[in-house]
Amino acid sequence: MKILDNNAIIRNNFKKLAESIKVEDLTKIPTGFNNNILWNFGHAIATQNVLIYQMSGLPFSLPDDFIATYRKGTYPPKTEDPKAELEVILLFSDQSLAHLRKDLTEYKFTEYEKYDTSFGVQLTSVNDAMAFNNIHESLHLGYSMALKRALGY
Repeated sequence: MKILDNNAIIRNNFKKLAESIKVEDLTKIPTGFNNNILWNFGHAIATQNVLIYQMSGLPFSLPDDFIATYRKGTYPPKTEDPKAELEVILLFSDQSLAHLRKDLTEYKFTEYEKYDTSFGVQLTSVNDAMAFNNIHESLHLGYSMALKRALGY
């Protein structure tokens, strides 16, 4: 499915960006910003679960505490071990995409609660949510690219 192929490309670009800077810089918040690269990556993954699973009335494919840490309205948590947190995010990035592919082939998405995004887009189906998710993840990838530049890379 092209939408998921594109999502995999976005996630791979996030991975390359995160791996292109020092791990301790992943949690730095430059002046003028409200978050960091690690939070943006985790937020993109958590939001996909909210937009697709929660709005379809299905359980999250990721742990609830991960979703709670990175969902909309959160701020970067204090991260004692950025390398370990990055490893979790990379794992969940791959797992959540594989889980979604599997659930789509098994036709698990039969309902969808209409949702108006803060971006101004109304979602009325899982297909709408997957298409919008790519926009959302690309937006946060762009923020992360700006953060990387602000960090002097």
